[in-house]
Amino acid sequence: MIKAPVEKKKEVFEKKPKATKVKPKPKQGEKDEEELYDNLKIKEGGLRASLKVDKDYKFTKSKLTPLVKKEVGSTFKFEGRNIKMTEKIKKQIRLAINMLK
Repeated sequence: MIKAPVEKKKEVFEKKPKATKVKPKPKQGEKDEEELYDNLKIKEGGLRASLKVDKDYKFTKSKLTPLVKKEVGSTFKFEGRNIKMTEKIKKQIRLAINMLK
């Protein structure tokens, strides 16, 4: 007597993934713009005061971009005035460039 080959089938169970308590942090780009700027306090004319220019002076991206590359503590000339680069001025310039986009 010849026995027919018996096919073995593996029993596969569908399992639901376990619930985790760790929630993935949303990326910064996914937040609403309002949430990003809620805690941001911008003083009007802050960069103008730091760079010692008039209130009617119009900043351009081409004049601000080279200033970002200056190191903190170095001095540079802007509109004929010697100014020392500080961390605060650097942040103000970055913000101004981003707002000009």
